[in-house]
Amino acid sequence: MVLARKEVILSAGSVGTTQILQLSGIGKKADLQALGIASTIDNPSVGDNLSDHTLLPNIFSVKGNQSFDDFLRDPNQINAAVEQWVVNKTGIFANNVVNNFGFSRIPSNSSIFQTVTDPAPGPLSPHWEIITSVGSPLCYRTLFLTLA
Repeated sequence: MVLARKEVILSAGSVGTTQILQLSGIGKKADLQALGIASTIDNPSVGDNLSDHTLLPNIFSVKGNQSFDDFLRDPNQINAAVEQWVVNKTGIFANNVVNNFGFSRIPSNSSIFQTVTDPAPGPLSPHWEIITSVGSPLCYRTLFLTLA
């Protein structure tokens, strides 16, 4: 059993969190009532207007051993790295891209919006997700750019 003194924040991603909120009675009242769920907060925005951005990875295959490719080609190295992480929580799999990403917007006055409607869900929502990853000791560099 777990007790909270102040509040509990439960997050299950863009889809799961919506479901949790709706099952808790937070959402569009008419939709909840149709499902037999008592409405506690009538918020029609919950469950509507989900928008995601596409992912355009720029992945290059290279020769030699100065990249992550050489590592990925060798099942023995991968298995050893997984074992190292399981046992010691160290090594190449101890880090991921979560601490190496950011988001950006195309300026609202950009000429592209003269011919294309802004696809972002709001004026502060990003158009691009940029993920850079540099793994050591291997020289692994990847840049993912995404356009909403």
